[in-house]
Amino acid sequence: MNGIRLRHLIFTSPGIEPAELRFGKGLNILYGASNTGKSFASKAILFMLGASKHLPGIDEIASYESVWLGLSLSDNRDVTLYRAANGGQFKLYEGLHKKHVAKKGEILREKHDSKRTDTISHLLLDAMGVSGKSIVRDGNCKKSTLSIHLLSPYIVVSEQDIIAEKSPVFTSGSSSERIFEQNLFKLLLTGIDDAAAVTVPKPSERKVAKAAKIELVDELIAQIDAELGENPPDEKETEEQLGRLDRRANDLASRLEDTQAKLDALTGSRRKTMGRHRELLERAGELEITIERFSKLQAVYNSDLQRLQSIEEGGFVLIAMTDMDCPVCGAPSDAHKHNHAAEEIAMAHKAAAAEARKIEREQRELTQTIVSLKAEAKGLRRTIDLEKNEIDRLDREIEEARPHEISLRESYEVYASKRSDIINILDLYKRRFNLSTRRSEIDAEPTRRSKGDIPSVGPDSTTIFRFGETVKFVLSEWHFPDADKVQFDVEAMDITIAGKLRSANGKGVRAILHAAFNVAIVVFCIENNLPYPGFLILDTPLLTYREPMTSRYGELSDDEKLLKQTGVAEHFYKHLDSLKDKVQFIVIENSDPPTAIRDIAHIETFTRLDSNGRYGLLAR
Repeated sequence: MNGIRLRHLIFTSPGIEPAELRFGKGLNILYGASNTGKSFASKAILFMLGASKHLPGIDEIASYESVWLGLSLSDNRDVTLYRAANGGQFKLYEGLHKKHVAKKGEILREKHDSKRTDTISHLLLDAMGVSGKSIVRDGNCKKSTLSIHLLSPYIVVSEQDIIAEKSPVFTSGSSSERIFEQNLFKLLLTGIDDAAAVTVPKPSERKVAKAAKIELVDELIAQIDAELGENPPDEKETEEQLGRLDRRANDLASRLEDTQAKLDALTGSRRKTMGRHRELLERAGELEITIERFSKLQAVYNSDLQRLQSIEEGGFVLIAMTDMDCPVCGAPSDAHKHNHAAEEIAMAHKAAAAEARKIEREQRELTQTIVSLKAEAKGLRRTIDLEKNEIDRLDREIEEARPHEISLRESYEVYASKRSDIINILDLYKRRFNLSTRRSEIDAEPTRRSKGDIPSVGPDSTTIFRFGETVKFVLSEWHFPDADKVQFDVEAMDITIAGKLRSANGKGVRAILHAAFNVAIVVFCIENNLPYPGFLILDTPLLTYREPMTSRYGELSDDEKLLKQTGVAEHFYKHLDSLKDKVQFIVIENSDPPTAIRDIAHIETFTRLDSNGRYGLLAR
């Protein structure tokens, strides 16, 4: 099922019999005497759809507190909307209900809000397949989000609108709303909204924005002029001065680079020389320690040699005295009876002599080593002195080069500072030029829209033609006279018959043609698989069949008389019934429906007679 179907409309209040109006699936006809609540029913439906804030202030409604509207939604879900008779928020109940229920309903907001889903408008538009659609409403592409209130003229066509001379597209009758109304018409016939349209400022807003931009640019230019001073330097002379400074600065930079390179080379050489000098001092210190240790070893060797020489001399004397007479008693050597260990003495003497020779050799080697080390130490001292002299020389050269480098650097910094000042001045001139250029561009910007900026409005000509053919088909189905001469005028946004605008006809003809327009929209949407509300309420489309003596609209015009003589009414109802599987129609009429229609339509009659049928919608 597409869209929404109405199931019932009920007014309730404690202690009063509910006033119920039930609706069938396809064609519904509500007819009867005037002032019985027929048109009030359509307005009550708008009230329950959130398209209006208040019910009409008739006397009968004061007795009722609540209104209930049963609906079948596009997802085959039955729901009931509840609203207090004096307006306010809604409650949504699952299922069909005719009075207060125990379970808690979901609260729906009355006011449409494109950012919220808990509104009555979102519930209904979502079921119709058109929620969230954006529609351009003016030449600047300002957009409005579709609401149930904006769509309501295509859902419920009032008695006043159906006979009005205004176009059925221009439902508000206000020229300021025409762009919006044509684009809403386009949405219905194409299913395409204006979400992609880019909103642009209005000409008046453009003028204000342009003046504000120029004012801002002028302020920025004034700030730059203040920075330049009362007598700013000439821009061209400043550029030439910058050129001279750049050349001088480049020369200074080159000289500073050479001086710095020389100073770096001297510093590097001094660093290397200091390294070598430090290594030589370390080596000289090591040599002094070694020589001192070797000198102590030499003394040890001398002491050992003296000891060995004493041992050697003592042994020699003892050995020599073995063949001599005893110096004590004078006895000859062969008379001695004791053993004086001559052999051991001889061996000790020999060993001492050998050890002494060995030490003498080592002592000679040590002496040679000491001499060599002393010679090396002497050479190191000379080299150290030379390195020290080199360091002193490098220090003198560095001290001589450093003031020159400092002087060049200071001069370069002075030029760099002057250059920075000049660049700042030239930058101010450049910024001033750019701002002046931008001011000219802004001043040249048009505040009026060009033809290329004006967006297209309403359906394209091909869609309009196809819709006109649908209107022709509908009127042909109704056996409307001269239906083959029907067209839809793109300028008037209305139906013409043989070139005659709908507005140029009598009330009854205008009403039937307006009804054809609304039914044609439904048929067009069905044929092109486009979303549509699912139901349509037409109030007095067959006005031409009124009784002139009792109707408030008076005598029939000539064209109404001709139309009344045709069978349009019967074919009108039959055609609507043929669409019962696709859409629900509710037709409100004053005149009796044709006899042939009574078996195919759900008919509710208000007699305004106490003793004959239902008096009206609400209890008196």
